[in-house]
Amino acid sequence: MTVRIENITIFAEIVSSFCHLPALLQSNESIAQEFQSTGKTVSDVANSIQKHTGITQRRHALPNQASSDLVVQAILHSSINLEDISSVVIATTSGDCPSPATAHFVHAGLNLAPNVHCFDIASSCSSFLSALRSSLGIIQTTSQNVLLAASEVKNKGLPQNDLRTRSLFGDGAAGIILRQNFQKKNNDFFCFVFQETNSKIIHNIEIPVGGSRQPTTNENIHKNKLFLNQPKETFSIIVKSLIKAIEYCWQKRLQLLSEWNENKPELIACTIYIHQANKNILKEVKQKINSHLSEKIPILMADIGNTVCASLPILRSRVLFIKNILIHEKKFISKNELASYFNELCSKSKKFSFSLVENGILFQTIYENERIEIFDSGSTSLYKSWLEQISDEEYLDILNLVKKELKTCNKDVTRIKYLDIWIAAGGGFQTVGVLHGKL
Repeated sequence: MTVRIENITIFAEIVSSFCHLPALLQSNESIAQEFQSTGKTVSDVANSIQKHTGITQRRHALPNQASSDLVVQAILHSSINLEDISSVVIATTSGDCPSPATAHFVHAGLNLAPNVHCFDIASSCSSFLSALRSSLGIIQTTSQNVLLAASEVKNKGLPQNDLRTRSLFGDGAAGIILRQNFQKKNNDFFCFVFQETNSKIIHNIEIPVGGSRQPTTNENIHKNKLFLNQPKETFSIIVKSLIKAIEYCWQKRLQLLSEWNENKPELIACTIYIHQANKNILKEVKQKINSHLSEKIPILMADIGNTVCASLPILRSRVLFIKNILIHEKKFISKNELASYFNELCSKSKKFSFSLVENGILFQTIYENERIEIFDSGSTSLYKSWLEQISDEEYLDILNLVKKELKTCNKDVTRIKYLDIWIAAGGGFQTVGVLHGKL
């Protein structure tokens, strides 16, 4: 069933974005060593992983870290004022434990005030957008600042003998600070426009044991893990769901721009941020849609894997960070120059900085009044950080996206600086699309 949602625009300011890339790196080769079989070398298995997922490595949390820890460390290393936080909303499918909510562990880790409201949202890979909808409801009904984060420590919940899941999923956390702001100048606005639920395939991606339907026993405890069933069917359904959502969101975007008297919609910048499920899924989507849409879709997952509901905010934080580097002096550098050029910008502009902190590097920039902070845990050198680890192919696509925007967008625009599309498809059984713009 597909639900088209009426255009209800909600105003709320994104004060800052934050991201935590965990410390441990697991390469395809390290996984392949565990799955080497007769007739196949480690190199054969590693190449097969990259062919089927598009992933070269994934990030894993430390053995003693849970999902809440990734959020807590990201916030504590950031410039976010803890006293401003009035609500904590956590999107996760791999919470610290079934009860209490992971948000309460975040509350404890940050030592927040007793009157801070805390709760979790779990709706598969679309959890972040579902949590965003709830957070905006809080913003509309109170004068609060909401800490909205998606966090996953997925590697601990995977069957050790399942190459498909072990090679696909990674860990990570990211989120935003939302603040009520009814002033139109420099404000953000959101409009949820697409919702599709396909409950017929809910068993295609599932953790079958551990709930009230199948309580954990000694006999079934081995099934208290994430299982991918019917992978080919799931792949096809996700591709179709994403194409439907993209095309529908694009039409609603044009409609909204028309209603707001933006007479040159082609000049309004747009990036289409999609949950990074599988590089091959995203490539097939891009091949099947119109080129003017496909060129707006960045892929940035080869170095971190599928981080489930955290993938969309991680993607957005990293893409905006790279965008800001490129547009600052309109200098289109190669990927090999990225880290050194960023280092140069840090010495010339207050908009950029990085600092060695406990157990990692904190990257900071300001994009359209939004502070973006990325904590690269475990990195001790700028030249071995995430800026160096992203793939050449994925960087080139982002570079071309930025070039196109600078060439065609924001000329004679009257009101809106950009109007992006955010889409998440949770296993094909839950797809959500939202428009996010900046005045």
